[in-house]
Amino acid sequence: MQNAVQPISRNTKQGGFTLIELMIVVAIIGVLASLAVPQYQNYTARAQASEGLTVTAGLRADIADYFSLNNDLPDTASDIGYDDLGEFTGRYVSSVTLGDDALITVTFGDDSAFDSDSNLMTIQPEVGDGEGASRSPQNGWVCASPATGGIPGNRLPAGCRAAN
Repeated sequence: MQNAVQPISRNTKQGGFTLIELMIVVAIIGVLASLAVPQYQNYTARAQASEGLTVTAGLRADIADYFSLNNDLPDTASDIGYDDLGEFTGRYVSSVTLGDDALITVTFGDDSAFDSDSNLMTIQPEVGDGEGASRSPQNGWVCASPATGGIPGNRLPAGCRAAN
């Protein structure tokens, strides 16, 4: 039996995506990126701001000790045995100062996520109005964003935002 030669037919339909399908995928990726990038920036800024809490942990402990011994808050760094607070720095924290009523002001440096106009965070002991133990700074620490030069409130560390 002889095989008849049959014409070779090729499928002329090409596989792949159309231009419209590719444009839809690009648009979806663009929308997702526009939502994700600001959230990531806030997350990064909160992580950097939390360094302010970590750097000042020893200073806050010294303030609590001073209060337990003197039943009063220190007004200067020398009250708690520091000549200056230059040792309280970190990768993103450039300086720490101690003011009246143990108000700790943390200044973030240029390499942080904060610009130079809004790079401050304050931490202050929460002292009760009563006498003795009820007046102790052991009630907690309140951190906030100062009205002038403060970091944006949504970029305060989670521990700070919970206290407010």
